[in-house]
Amino acid sequence: MAISDTEDQELIRAIAEDRSKVAMEQLYVRYRTKVAGFLRRLTQDQSLIEEVYNDVMWKVWEKADQFKGESKVSSWIFTIAYRDCLRLIRKQRMKHMLHDTFGNYEEQEEFDSHIGYLPDIENHELIQKALATLPAKQRIAVELCYHQGYSTEEIGHIADCPTNTVKTRLFHARQKLRAYIEKHDTTIPSYGA
Repeated sequence: MAISDTEDQELIRAIAEDRSKVAMEQLYVRYRTKVAGFLRRLTQDQSLIEEVYNDVMWKVWEKADQFKGESKVSSWIFTIAYRDCLRLIRKQRMKHMLHDTFGNYEEQEEFDSHIGYLPDIENHELIQKALATLPAKQRIAVELCYHQGYSTEEIGHIADCPTNTVKTRLFHARQKLRAYIEKHDTTIPSYGA
C-alpha cells in the first residue's frame, strides 16, 4: 500500500493541533513495517530496531507542531530514524569494543532486500553478502534509493549531505556490488566490455 503524503500531513496536523492519539496510532501503524525494514539494513538487533522505532514515533508525537511541510512526512520520519539509529549503533559499538577486549564477540549483519537494478540473480544470499560488504553510508544510500524509492535529493536531506555526495555513494556502491557479484557468481556474464 502506497503511503500518501497528503494523508500523512493530515495526520501530523491532527497530532500537532489536537494531540490526536488516533492519528498517532494510524501514523505509527502506517510506518512500522517500512521504517523497521529500513532499520534492519543498519542493524539486525531487533530490540534496537524496536527501541529506535519507538523513539522515532515519540519524537514525531513531541515535534509534530514543528513539522513545516518543507519535505514529505516520510522523509522527515526517515531522517529521524536514520539519525537515531546511527547514534544508538555508535553507543552499541562502544559497548562491543569493551566486550571484545575481554571475550570473542562477533557481530553479523544480514540484509533481506532485493536490489532491483542488479541483473537477475537467483542467489539471494549472494546479494545479502554483497550488500554487507558496503560501507554503512553506501548501504544506506542503496537502501533508501532502491528499496524505499527516494530520490537522491531526498536521500541527501535524510542523510544530511549534498545530493552529489549521495550520487557518488550510489555510484561506488553499484561498482562494489557488481564487482562482488561478478567475482562470486559464475552464472552471470561479466559487466566488462
